[in-house]
Amino acid sequence: MRENLRREKERLLARQAELETLAAPIHEVAAQLAKLDAVIDSRSAAPQRKIEQLEKARDRRIAKIRAEYAAKIEAVKTESESAGTHLTREEQQQESLLLREYASAIVEFSENASTSELAPLLGVSTREAKKVIGQAKADLAAYGATASPTTPAPAPAAHDKQPVTAAS
Repeated sequence: MRENLRREKERLLARQAELETLAAPIHEVAAQLAKLDAVIDSRSAAPQRKIEQLEKARDRRIAKIRAEYAAKIEAVKTESESAGTHLTREEQQQESLLLREYASAIVEFSENASTSELAPLLGVSTREAKKVIGQAKADLAAYGATASPTTPAPAPAAHDKQPVTAAS
């Protein structure tokens, strides 16, 4: 019986060796197919990886450009806010002089014409024109000047009732 077991074992080992020999080409071809599949997968994935790399590079560039332009925009905003609100000394003097001349012209006009004639000239209501005249007189008083016409305006004729309008 031992002899039979030993022969049976040898037969099984021989059969296993024979099967391994027969399977060797199958394993070899399967390994080559696996390598080929890996190459094909790599080739098909390469364009996708390239696309992803390009998209990441694009996104980084866009973020960088946005940051640069945001900084430029903030610099311009800051510059415009600080530059636009401050008048130079000459500009302040010129503005003050022009405001005095404007107030003087309104007071002079109001002395020679009615409030209803001034309103259309200023583009406001009669009530608002009265306020403008009052403010102009107050401004002139604050400046310490009085409205003195440089050339006397002719007095309106009694038959001339047309309102004065602004020349365009």
